[in-house]
Amino acid sequence: MRELEVRRRIYQYIFENPGVHYREISRNLGMPFGSLDYHLSYLSKHGMITVLKDGGFTRYYAKKEVDARKKSLLSVLRHELPRAIVLFLMKKGAARHKEITEAFNVSGATISYHLGRMVEKGILGMEIRGREHIYTVENPEMVADILITYRRSFGDGLVDSFVRSWILEKKGN
Repeated sequence: MRELEVRRRIYQYIFENPGVHYREISRNLGMPFGSLDYHLSYLSKHGMITVLKDGGFTRYYAKKEVDARKKSLLSVLRHELPRAIVLFLMKKGAARHKEITEAFNVSGATISYHLGRMVEKGILGMEIRGREHIYTVENPEMVADILITYRRSFGDGLVDSFVRSWILEKKGN
């Protein structure tokens, strides 16, 4: 019976925090790696969760709760800098590479890496005008929907602020 309670707890956490990574589950549920491995393997084997490899992270989703496109978006938004860049672009609409670099206290190469990755995944669009690269969010409605739906799981004041302003803006239209 104890194992069932532990699995329910893990599943509930994954359900409420789609795209959560392994160490985050361990840390937030206070579970040792060995025990967590065992239960995640069981949940995956029995089709209750899906696992997505994302660079150096393994991310977990409740089965059938999140489609593939949203999983890809969530896996990017779970990283602080890409999430901040997306929020910046959601607010601004479009921005040149230089503007994005100036808005964050990181190198241009780091910004380029994240922008390239998000363009590759179809999260951002890029237009070349002369020598400048202009970036936009490809599907702002989907991004807003994800941020609103899973706002609590990000634990980020920027997301909270964005969601409040997005909702107020939509009510005004």
